[in-house]
Amino acid sequence: MFKNPFPSSKAVIATENYVSSLVGYKTLALGGNAIDAAVTTSIALSLNIPHLGGLGGDFLALIYIADKNKVYCINGSGYAPKKLSIEHLHNAGYQNMPEKGPLSITIPGLLDGIYQMWKKFGTTDWSKLIKEVYSLYGKGFSACNSLINAYRKYKVDLLRDAGSRTTYKKLDDAAYGTPIRFEGLYKTLELISEDHRIFYEGEIAESIQHYVTDSGGVIEYEDLKKYKAEWVEPLTIEFNGNLIYEMPPNTQGVTTLQILKLFEETNLSELSPNSINRIKTSIDLFKIAYYIRDQYITDPKYMHHTIDELLSSEFLKSIHMENAEPYTKRDGDTTYFTIIDNEGNIISGIQSLFHPFGSLITEPTYGITLNSRASSFSLNKKHINCLYPGKKPLHTLSSIIANSTSYTLALGLSGGHYRPQLHSEILTNILIYNMNVQEALEYPRYIWIPNTNKIEFENGYEECGIYKYITVKRKYPSRMGVAAASILRDDNIRISYCDIRGEGIPLGLV
Repeated sequence: MFKNPFPSSKAVIATENYVSSLVGYKTLALGGNAIDAAVTTSIALSLNIPHLGGLGGDFLALIYIADKNKVYCINGSGYAPKKLSIEHLHNAGYQNMPEKGPLSITIPGLLDGIYQMWKKFGTTDWSKLIKEVYSLYGKGFSACNSLINAYRKYKVDLLRDAGSRTTYKKLDDAAYGTPIRFEGLYKTLELISEDHRIFYEGEIAESIQHYVTDSGGVIEYEDLKKYKAEWVEPLTIEFNGNLIYEMPPNTQGVTTLQILKLFEETNLSELSPNSINRIKTSIDLFKIAYYIRDQYITDPKYMHHTIDELLSSEFLKSIHMENAEPYTKRDGDTTYFTIIDNEGNIISGIQSLFHPFGSLITEPTYGITLNSRASSFSLNKKHINCLYPGKKPLHTLSSIIANSTSYTLALGLSGGHYRPQLHSEILTNILIYNMNVQEALEYPRYIWIPNTNKIEFENGYEECGIYKYITVKRKYPSRMGVAAASILRDDNIRISYCDIRGEGIPLGLV
């Protein structure tokens, strides 16, 4: 094993960023519960790695509340502005949704998502939590490799936008550990510490609206004002003696569960975990589940099939794949975190701008880099995921909680469109191949690039070809998803885990 997990009888946290882990740890140490720590962790991630999961993006979480013995789900994803329509895009000269820019933005849901989660289950004053993050950063935070490398990779495109240039130009001279302070984001923290709705119906909302429209977008003040995160029912299936919870549409969580149900019909346990046959068996199932995703999954208000139908064995067996409109576009990026507190409450949370630096549009006064989630819509009016004002797109974010007789596991990772594949791989590493959680996170991975004949796998698998597929070996460890996990065992021990592929560290109270 490359990274050591952190065991505790009190509380644990794991994130993709070491400073963010420390921020959440401090909230737990000061007596906050897992939900309180999730608020400060999410805000810290928005400061430390704003290219992955900032305030202009979305937040979703599965939340296990111990004294209720129940899993809840908050969906803080956004919808299309009311003036963002197929007709508007066609009139602007687009035949397909733009992948970045002012017309790729949906209404940001992250802030109301974490607020609604805190309002229902938090124990520490909201203002105190936000001010805690503000005070911990003081004169700034140490720049991490993830942010520096992302800035260098996307600098040319990013700096075409005046707001992004104002916000991120200071990274030109940054090296690992250089103190960075995003002044606009600190202004935002000061305002939302008193009232988070200022982001949606106050001066921050007004600034976002004016900057986006001046840049060629269509977000209006009313689009922001009416936004509210939603409480939704998590999905659940039984797999190999475990109860697996995932997020419902508009997320692709159902795709993860479909893959697991399809795995039950295979001889996976008889195949070596690093065999080419494991990859081939998996790819055959991935193709079925992704075909269903691309034809059936979107904002649930626009879906024609129920979740029970989509997860039924009869439906999965009835699928005959035909030519379909390709859905997958440029890969996205994300950041995941998980927390278990002293009471046994568990957070499995994930946030994202979709693509690195999202739309590449940043409101300069408050430093809000806005997402590119609308790029997931189709402009084909016959497609299930076609653009419509007020509609949420098929969303790549989701996370997992798994419950057995001896433990409860929280699991998630970055991975964009590949998330259901990678979720199923890690879960089968644990539940089929009996790997411990750290080994399962660090085990070499493989992905099928949807709607292509291309397969990529990390070094460690058998070097054999697969008929009709192009196989590409990648050096281990690659950036094929950055995972984290936490587990609450029946002996009351909590353990947090981080992936070798990222910069995160697991922490816990002692």
